[in-house]
Amino acid sequence: STTTSMINATMTMKTYSVSCHCGRVQAKFRRKKDLLLTVWDCNCSDCAMRRNLHFMVRMTEFGLVDDGSDNRDAVPTEDNDFNNSTSSMLAQKKYEDETILYQWGTKTAVRRFCRTCGVLPFYIPRSNPDGYAITLPCVDWGEDGQPKTEIRSFDGVNWEQSHAATGIAKETENE
Repeated sequence: STTTSMINATMTMKTYSVSCHCGRVQAKFRRKKDLLLTVWDCNCSDCAMRRNLHFMVRMTEFGLVDDGSDNRDAVPTEDNDFNNSTSSMLAQKKYEDETILYQWGTKTAVRRFCRTCGVLPFYIPRSNPDGYAITLPCVDWGEDGQPKTEIRSFDGVNWEQSHAATGIAKETENE
């Protein structure tokens, strides 16, 4: 039917790039192209200082990119994600070499800042350890431009209550 075709067309998956300022730390992620993008504005001491606006993607929808690897243009499918290849292991090594780890508090979040420019384009957040938080201004949305966005507050000062109240953990759960 026409309605079904319109719904399927709006749920097309698309791959986007994310990188730090100097380009040494790069990744790709995919998301449903026309889905409203929920962006989180957290006030924990770390996010507040960096004015971090971020959104969540599942681990299987995310992959590191190495300049010389063959996964730069890879697009994961349901059976094949970004993280299942020799090139992804090389990209992981490059990522670790090009970044410096910063952890604090519970040490659940994994934040690796670029050693050259200091930018954190993505990280594994405490709220969603089964996914990645992507820093909104670090994304190249391509010719389509940034999708429609809803900015939601996350009270990182009162983390446990906000985690329960906002439903942020559902951002990376399997559908």
